[in-house]
Amino acid sequence: MARAAFVVDRLMGRIGLEGRSFVALLSSYACAVPGIMATRTIPSPRDRLVTILVAPLMTCSARLPVYALLISAFVPQRSVWGPIGLQGLVLLGLYLAGATAALVVAALFKRTIIRGDGLPFTMELPTYRWPTGRLWLSQVLGSAWAFIRRAGTIILAASIVLWFLLNFPKVDPPPHVDSKVAKAYALEHSTAGRIGHFIEPAIAPLGFDWKIGVGLIASLAAREVIVATLAQVYATGATGGEEDASLRQALRSDRDPKTGASVFTPATVGSLLAFFVFALQCTSTLAIMRRETNSWRWPAFAFGYLFVLAYSMSFLTHHVVTALVGSDWLS
Repeated sequence: MARAAFVVDRLMGRIGLEGRSFVALLSSYACAVPGIMATRTIPSPRDRLVTILVAPLMTCSARLPVYALLISAFVPQRSVWGPIGLQGLVLLGLYLAGATAALVVAALFKRTIIRGDGLPFTMELPTYRWPTGRLWLSQVLGSAWAFIRRAGTIILAASIVLWFLLNFPKVDPPPHVDSKVAKAYALEHSTAGRIGHFIEPAIAPLGFDWKIGVGLIASLAAREVIVATLAQVYATGATGGEEDASLRQALRSDRDPKTGASVFTPATVGSLLAFFVFALQCTSTLAIMRRETNSWRWPAFAFGYLFVLAYSMSFLTHHVVTALVGSDWLS
């Protein structure tokens, strides 16, 4: 990593950062939390702050479940060039969009609100050594424990709260309706459904309905929670390996009860993917930002500017795709 920082230092210098920022941003592909902690090696306070602010734009592993669900459900499995398929190219495009946005935003920050010259780049280049078995095992166990702790605390707690919001208060459905309609009626009039309807006017320009709105709110705890949220909202009833396939089918077949049009049009899918590329939806990231900057000012700023960026890009994506493709989908 020290040699990687040295190699890309000149390139990073063109946007106002240094090679050690590259190491932190590269670490953010796994998770923004260790990426932000890796900025401690950056000697310049201004360069370190800029790196912290743009680290959430790197495509972390928490986005992958969302990308996998939407791409597998709506992007055709079609070969574009030999073994390279359309689904893989879409996923690559999402990665490149996040990385490009991080570099562009970092350059803007260094030329506007966080100006300042960087310090000379000096770094010791250690000799290559094979990692010992003990080090390898400790790294694997540490990563596994971090995932279990995250899944067993934030994600589990969010799922429990979401289940409660989706099932209470209990309401009586209209008389003489089948079980499917009664279930949909109860969901729409639950606490989560009412919250979704409340924010629906704000997200309607992005092509989102109230059900997607519920998922977006739940994903503030952790990005991947939106998958569990949609599974509970659509309540496919599948178990085991059938769950993902049933959820994908439920998303494809979802229709607006008023117009009969498909909810997940190409524009809506593209808009939702764009939103997840740019939005900061991770409580852990905000908490580590607070600890590393010793203030809530910069986490609030990061959440605000990334929300504006995500909303703007999602709005733009929705209207561009609508103009190019149209609104007919799976008809």
